[in-house]
Amino acid sequence: MADDPTVLSKLVRLAKQAGAPSEGTYDRNGGFSWHAETHAAGFAFGVGLAAVTTNELRYVSALLSLVFGANRGPDVSSARIADDIKQEPHYAAGGLAVGLLLGALISR
Repeated sequence: MADDPTVLSKLVRLAKQAGAPSEGTYDRNGGFSWHAETHAAGFAFGVGLAAVTTNELRYVSALLSLVFGANRGPDVSSARIADDIKQEPHYAAGGLAVGLLLGALISR
């Protein structure tokens, strides 16, 4: 990897790597290195944050059904985010936990 001269160029490089179609696309292979990981964590974080701040916890149970495999059969929707959550359930669970915690702190 080339040494990036500015903070902005480093952020752009990280964003491109995080949205990679596979982990083999770039040299970096670790946490949040491809799109399914970032999508699963980001979506779950948003669900957790919104659920706690609006007191609508039913969305958490729908997300947890994807995380724990209740929806591993034929796709019930055409949403690609559900596929990302199924591929990376641990990222979704972590994002959900952080979102719930932050939502609880915000809504105090």
